Amino acid sequence: MGATVALLSEVGIEQTTVSAVVARSGVARATVYRRWPTREALIEAALSQVKGRPPIALSGDVEADLARAVEQGRMIFAEPTFQRFLPMLVRDLLRDRSKEGVSDTYGSVAPSLRLLAEEYRQLAQSAGLRPDVDPTVIADIIVGSQMIHLLSTGRPATRATGKEILDVLLNGLRRRGDTAAD
Repeated sequence: MGATVALLSEVGIEQTTVSAVVARSGVARATVYRRWPTREALIEAALSQVKGRPPIALSGDVEADLARAVEQGRMIFAEPTFQRFLPMLVRDLLRDRSKEGVSDTYGSVAPSLRLLAEEYRQLAQSAGLRPDVDPTVIADIIVGSQMIHLLSTGRPATRATGKEILDVLLNGLRRRGDTAAD
């Protein structure tokens, strides 16, 4: 895994190949494929290591899952390894040309956000949240607010800041006239 993480930080996601990992690590190609059956699985495992945590599992409770996504983001931005990796990720994100409007690199780095967006699409109305809001904007708010906090202060968001982000997000998402409890 060390060879994959090193290559990711040097050449980025798109240029990290199984052949390059094999050459760097000295491990047999069959050994790599036995543990990670695809390049995508290898990259995902390396990114999970860099982030210091696996993707969140969704519960079907949109508000609880949004809270978990904010906390997950806060913890990831606090990881020193992720902070060192961030310039490479930004470079790759700026180069990435996706087919569906969301970067493939972003999907690799934050797979939970696509699932959270789909959950929001399906459950927002019944949860008393605005169904007219593009769920990708919600992910942008969660990630973007925490990234700009890190970049502008040099420190990751605190737990209190994460709670404020969530509060502002949920208050903006609640349908007018709903008095759902905080």
